[in-house]
Amino acid sequence: MTIKLFSYILFLPILLLVCGLPSQTQAKQTDTLSVTRVEAERIFLERNLALLAEKLNLDQADALILQAKAWPNPSLEISEVNFWATPHQVAYGDGNPPLFRNGFGENRQLSAQLDQLVQTARKRKKNISLQVANRQLAEVAYSEVLLSLKAEFRTLLSELQFQQNNVRILQQQMQVLNQLIRAQEVQLRSGNISKADFYRVRALDLSLRAELKEALQERNEVQQSLKSLLLLPAETTIYLEDSPNISRSSYLLTQPLDSLLARAEKYNPDVRVAQSDLRVREAEHTLERAMRVPDLTFNANYDRGGNILLNFIGFGVSMDLPFFDRNKGNIQAAQIGVQQGRYLHTLRVQEARNEVVRAYSDYVELADLYESIDETYINELDDVLAGVSRNFQRKNISLLEFLDFFDAFKDNKLLYFDTIRSLESKKEELNLLIGSDI
Repeated sequence: MTIKLFSYILFLPILLLVCGLPSQTQAKQTDTLSVTRVEAERIFLERNLALLAEKLNLDQADALILQAKAWPNPSLEISEVNFWATPHQVAYGDGNPPLFRNGFGENRQLSAQLDQLVQTARKRKKNISLQVANRQLAEVAYSEVLLSLKAEFRTLLSELQFQQNNVRILQQQMQVLNQLIRAQEVQLRSGNISKADFYRVRALDLSLRAELKEALQERNEVQQSLKSLLLLPAETTIYLEDSPNISRSSYLLTQPLDSLLARAEKYNPDVRVAQSDLRVREAEHTLERAMRVPDLTFNANYDRGGNILLNFIGFGVSMDLPFFDRNKGNIQAAQIGVQQGRYLHTLRVQEARNEVVRAYSDYVELADLYESIDETYINELDDVLAGVSRNFQRKNISLLEFLDFFDAFKDNKLLYFDTIRSLESKKEELNLLIGSDI
């Protein structure tokens, strides 16, 4: 008995400590990151791996420019070296005196040649221009990825805001409905209401629970996408702090359609990529035209014992004779590539204009819908819902009237928040199409 009591006293503090501390899993499940839109975007720009990887293409392009600026290395060749000479060769030959006083190199033959390639037709400069054009293309591609990811990220933030409001509305309705069900249970036991009316309210409760479950799943999907873009731990829950009530003036377009079209023709990401790609194709064509001119290779050679002179030093130059290959195929292919680039650039400009007109029209229609919604009416719906519930309990209104308002409350609230979400998404689409924020 004493041993058991002693064991209990010994392990009781440990048991209390273990039970009192939350597990690591439980701690991770409660991690919540509350941020504003500005704070979330700052984290996104600092930590997004796709942006960081795309930015490395700029460093890679800089390295290729550095490599293009390097001159060709000279080439050194040493040949015709004999490591020994037989007595017969020495007796019947002229023989060579040693190179140095210690006898090194006596009766030895060797040849050395130094070659240096010199590019003609300014090939080196044109290759540098090609790499610079590739660098500009990489820079424009990075800007395109940045704008696309920012538009996607901001749209996801708007979606998260909508889902948060959707969950809040359903939870608010369930809270009102739970209070009503408890009151209805008392009335049912007293025989003041019919079982059919009570079950109709219970059926509405089950329907709301199913909708809430679906809303929570949709919110989790948005959370998953945002956490991937923000590089956050999987256990983190993101909560957007921004208020859903946004100033109406922020949705007024201050620029006419013609101005947006002009900006899209210059700054649309796809147009800029097509324009940069055209510059690369033109630089490739210029380089291929220069490649038809043969390069020159200058050489200086030294020969010992293999010529009429004991120590012979000579100079020379070599070049390919462009009899059979004048690089016509590559020049023609590059010229066709330039024409393709021009067609694609014109196509991207036309596509950008069409997309801007469509997005602008959609935005104006959504802005008109938003202007038609009375914010005061939307804000007062919460108090009206509580009043309608009380009037139903007091039998001042019928079950059908209560159910109609209950559905209208949710539909009107969601319409308001969905309009805001659609406006923000369409605005980000316009920002992407014109290459900057409106």
